[in-house]
Amino acid sequence: MFERASTDLSLAHFRVLSAVSDGQQRASRLARRLALGKPAVSASVESLCKRGLLERQAEVTDQRAVTLRLTADGEIALAAARAAMVQQLRAVIEHASSGPETIDRLAQLNVGLDELAEQRAAR
Repeated sequence: MFERASTDLSLAHFRVLSAVSDGQQRASRLARRLALGKPAVSASVESLCKRGLLERQAEVTDQRAVTLRLTADGEIALAAARAAMVQQLRAVIEHASSGPETIDRLAQLNVGLDELAEQRAAR
């Protein structure tokens, strides 16, 4: 449902752009955050760079490391995809018997997922 809502981005590309936007600027951290293998992340990053939605920059303190950054077009594509997905989610929630409760629980679930990801990354 979400992937169909966002016609310009696949769900995998949306996830990569979202994670970079949220501060995951290195591919290795991105792979951990998204629970994907490095080859899958590398392929998505390469595709997004070719489309002009993401760019690589050499890390100043570590020449071997590369930092990822959304381009202006990447920010626009991500915002459009998020808006389309929110619209789809709102349409579904309107049909739920406990709409506002559902939104609150989803927000709580998001916090829980972030905390779990941080704990796993710390290990």
